[in-house]
Amino acid sequence: MAKSCYVHIPFCGSICYYCGFCKSVSSNAVKEKWIDQIHKEIQSKPISSLDTLYFGGGTPNILSKEMFRTLSLPLMEFLDSDYEWTVECNPEFITENQLQEFQQLGVNRLSIGVQTFQDSLLQKIGRHHSSKQAMDSINLSREFGFHNLSIDLMYGLPGQSLDDVIRDLETFFSLGIDHLSIYSLQIEENSIFEKKGICSCDDELEADMFEQIVKMCKKHGFEHYEISSFARNQQYSKHNLSYWTDQDYYGIGCGAVGRENGILYENTKDLVSYCDRGPMPSFISETIQERAFDSIMMALRTQFGLDVTAWQKRYGLDFFMQYKNVLKKYLGTYLCLEKNHLFPTEQGMEILNTILVDFLSEN
Repeated sequence: MAKSCYVHIPFCGSICYYCGFCKSVSSNAVKEKWIDQIHKEIQSKPISSLDTLYFGGGTPNILSKEMFRTLSLPLMEFLDSDYEWTVECNPEFITENQLQEFQQLGVNRLSIGVQTFQDSLLQKIGRHHSSKQAMDSINLSREFGFHNLSIDLMYGLPGQSLDDVIRDLETFFSLGIDHLSIYSLQIEENSIFEKKGICSCDDELEADMFEQIVKMCKKHGFEHYEISSFARNQQYSKHNLSYWTDQDYYGIGCGAVGRENGILYENTKDLVSYCDRGPMPSFISETIQERAFDSIMMALRTQFGLDVTAWQKRYGLDFFMQYKNVLKKYLGTYLCLEKNHLFPTEQGMEILNTILVDFLSEN
């Protein structure tokens, strides 16, 4: 039985230039209809208890206080005593009333989408908040008792230099926040950047930026616990760890992805269809070998790596026989094996895609 639940909120105030996620700028009438379908979908799931609940988007905190409460109530009864409930927030829409409502409902972790602390770059990527707004929203969140905070930053942005990345990191470290998620710009299909013909950052510059990020984070006491995630004081994202450790999770809402009984599914991305007919999930057919590879791929994103004994028991495959060529090639410099746990070195994280291609070729 899944112990984690992801709810996708597809609404935004405006569409960022880099975004290819399922999102919409919609009226309150559409949002109310959407909430009705969310409630029906929740009722259709065999949820009994949840360790983690994650509201992602889109922009979850664009919902009115009343809508957010109505959306949340059916799920709150399933939260375990030691739960983690994360809400993704855009600094543009963080208010005192909203934070008070989050606190009263029991939200205990905020993921704030800053992207960069530089106003010129924020404008280039279609964000409408300012650096000051981002700083103010972080300080306000703390005033309302939210100390389990995560900040999203991006690198490889159009016109962004290595010095720009360093300045963003220095600002982040000055805030004393214990979790950072940092992503390179990817030109997503159907994004505004893709339609305008904007290209990704030069590979060499992107690699230099990534190396600088890792170096600075480690200097400031952060664990590089997942390829795009850094944490101090073991403030890991419990919800995301459920993905990386091969666990099932419910996916609820238009465009949400979930996995139940080991089977992946994706709900319709068409908001009108979702509101009219519900999630209409597409189930992703995978062989045992494909599921086993997915497990390896997710585990090797983290410093905790793959529990080979558990993997062999779950999938009924001989790991060391099937992947002997890959292990021979990468063990030592790029992969380590200790007590039947396989995990990437720092150098391994830098070339993880190459390593995973070799794992895939052995399937």
